[in-house]
Amino acid sequence: MTNIVALDSQQHQHYKLREDLLFSHTQTAHILPLEVTEFAAAAVSFPIVFVKDSATGQFRACALTGLQPGQNLYWHETGWQAGYAPEAIRSYPLLAMRADAQSDEYVIAVDAGSPLFNQHSGEPLFNGSAATDYLQQRAQSAIALAKRVGLTAHFITRLLELELLVARTLTITPKNAESYDLTGLYGIHEQRLDQLTAEQWLSLRANNGLLAIHAVLISMKQLPLLVARLPQ
Repeated sequence: MTNIVALDSQQHQHYKLREDLLFSHTQTAHILPLEVTEFAAAAVSFPIVFVKDSATGQFRACALTGLQPGQNLYWHETGWQAGYAPEAIRSYPLLAMRADAQSDEYVIAVDAGSPLFNQHSGEPLFNGSAATDYLQQRAQSAIALAKRVGLTAHFITRLLELELLVARTLTITPKNAESYDLTGLYGIHEQRLDQLTAEQWLSLRANNGLLAIHAVLISMKQLPLLVARLPQ
């Protein structure tokens, strides 16, 4: 069970962080968060989709790793099966959160429910009241990732302004099994993309938006390969 708490040099003085290159916490995750700066690298491994939070209405960009909830076709006990691992799962169980909505300062937090965060094995996080070099390096990476979350939110806002996001139903046809539909996903509206004005097109290009859009479109070529990963 997820339990996000701020790291504290007193409370967590004897805690350590263990590395898990298998990314075992993703074993049942059929989508994984992606940031816009990752799209080009991720596109050669996963279909990139957008999902909408039913509670907040906010969109997130994700790597599609399974074809039904609870299924990650890239996870295997012998090792991660994709050429790319999203930054969010590499950063886990650490994350950086703004101290408050108006602040540029970040607080480093941890999922205290993760077995990677423990008092027995791994890299020490504190030396007395001071963060170890290891924690400082991990914290810097977490802060950099948190800043890229803002870039992704801005990119998605621009897609919505230009009406470039459209609901998609993916029809999955496994070998030797009946077809079924995967819903709740959004993709790039290619027809609307072709209808953009020159000014809108140039505004996207100026902010590297076109690169990200084309990465999303190219990434959908990974869908048949993902279907081929389904157990026979």
